Amino acid sequence: MVLAALVWLAAQEPVAVVQAATEEFRVVRVEVVGFDEAALLAALRLRMPRQVVEPHGGPPPTETPHVYVRVVREPDGVGLLKVITSAGRGYERRFVIEVGQEVRVAASTAANLVFAIEQGAVAPDLVDVAIPETVEPEPVKEPEPEPEPVKEPVAAPVVPPTPKPAPQPIIKKSVPGWELAFGLHGAAVLGVAAPSFGGVFAGGGGGIGAELRGRRGGALALDVRGLGRGSAAFTVGRVRVGVAGGYVWRRGRFELPAFIGATIEPWWAGAQIYSGAAAVTRSPLIGGYVRVTPALRLEINKGVLAGVRVGPRVELAGSFAVDGGAKVVGLADTTGQSMVRLGGLELALGLEATFEFSLRR
Repeated sequence: MVLAALVWLAAQEPVAVVQAATEEFRVVRVEVVGFDEAALLAALRLRMPRQVVEPHGGPPPTETPHVYVRVVREPDGVGLLKVITSAGRGYERRFVIEVGQEVRVAASTAANLVFAIEQGAVAPDLVDVAIPETVEPEPVKEPEPEPEPVKEPVAAPVVPPTPKPAPQPIIKKSVPGWELAFGLHGAAVLGVAAPSFGGVFAGGGGGIGAELRGRRGGALALDVRGLGRGSAAFTVGRVRVGVAGGYVWRRGRFELPAFIGATIEPWWAGAQIYSGAAAVTRSPLIGGYVRVTPALRLEINKGVLAGVRVGPRVELAGSFAVDGGAKVVGLADTTGQSMVRLGGLELALGLEATFEFSLRR
């Protein structure tokens, strides 16, 4: 391969002078244009292990003889190789660049030419040629900052005092506290368990009530309810008094009072009284109830009136007459026809409206 390269290099130009003596270059300075410099230097060091191969630049090497190599890639796919020895002899060759083998071909061509020059196998193209010196770029001088113009003091603008905002009206919000409520309600009472005397409907009516609600929702209640059922020929009346305790749960506009209470209920009727087939006395009904009222609460806060509550009233109650034991009473007319039942388990459905007054004052 080396012999073929020598023959090819010798055939490129006519030989004018052939060196008789040989020389060994100590340092090879390389300038690369258009090739990968790092890859080309590595390939040259592999092919010239005796020499120090380094990029061209800086002061001339102290070791002589040395050689300058310039490898240029031209746009037409041809490489240009220039070699100048420290003795002033110049050589120039062109070579074809193979696609994908650019670095290998350039490194082999340069190494073979330097080897041929060392052996005196090729004649120089030029004599008394100087190795180009490296031109150090002049440091870029940063422009000196222009002195800032002296600014004359500017008088601070006169800022008028900000007017104080007009006091906003204080809106009183409902603060949880003790409340006293008075309400009205109407109800229809249905018998929901045996025995059945005179049908399911036990009576209709209404009543009044009072509630005392604490700061945390606990409450006491007192209410009176009157019921009646009958016709022009037959009438029964009932008045119930109840005392209860419970809790009034409130969130926003929703309020849910829940109570458990005890009752006593006197009654009267113009008919015979039976417990089953036996006649009984007219003793009051004793019982108890559970009541809830899911309601809408409208906040008022005018004077002592804190709010108004309106909602359905649902109550489940049980009662009995005392006559030698707990009795559920049935009423019959003068002919013995069963008309109505008193006592037992009853369901009351109605509507309630309550006015709530604050006791904070």
